[in-house]
Amino acid sequence: MKTVPVKKKVQKRDFVPLKKLWYHRFRWFITSDGVVVLGGRDASQNEELVKKYLTGGDLFVHADVHGASVVIVKGKTERMDEVAQFAASYSGAWRSGHFSADVYSALPSQVSKTPESGEFVSRGSFIVRGDRTWYRNIPLAVGIGLMLEPNAAVIGGPPSVIKEKTKAFLELRPGQYEPNDVAKKVLRILKKNVTEEEEKALKAILNTEQVAAFVPPGGSDIAGHHEG
Repeated sequence: MKTVPVKKKVQKRDFVPLKKLWYHRFRWFITSDGVVVLGGRDASQNEELVKKYLTGGDLFVHADVHGASVVIVKGKTERMDEVAQFAASYSGAWRSGHFSADVYSALPSQVSKTPESGEFVSRGSFIVRGDRTWYRNIPLAVGIGLMLEPNAAVIGGPPSVIKEKTKAFLELRPGQYEPNDVAKKVLRILKKNVTEEEEKALKAILNTEQVAAFVPPGGSDIAGHHEG
């Protein structure tokens, strides 16, 4: 009796999208010790973060350059190296083509919108009074990757953090390519790491808009990538 090989059905993989949280409209990442870090995308968001979300147990972080995200650490972290890199990378230093920047942190009580006589504070800017903690010569780099477990999402932030959480990951450095072109390049590489079936299932997640949300303003080059 002739045996006919039975074709095994390929198990369709179900992905659980990362639930949309209130802070996802800002720049954000979660430190390797589990603390949420937020950054403003523009002057309006910088204002909102300080006025609405900066509370007593937080930390205010900012790159020492003109035009930078206000960064808020929502709790205590041992990984200020990750926070400083996030703040340095989403700043005017990237747009200027610099490869490092100085960053400082301060307590919420030190951050004010009230100018002294003769001072002017523009929208999205703040006055920081008193001693600051400095982090010098922080290298600029952003990682963008595709996370599948426990939830599916495109995530971005310090490369060391993103690499550990993703199936595929790319590192960006200041360079020559426009943000939109970089987003498309990153998306193409990330798509190579999933099957056609998985790509269809991830359509709402794996797209240019989701990638572009983590690309720094200014020119970038892809410094390298890791595939899972």
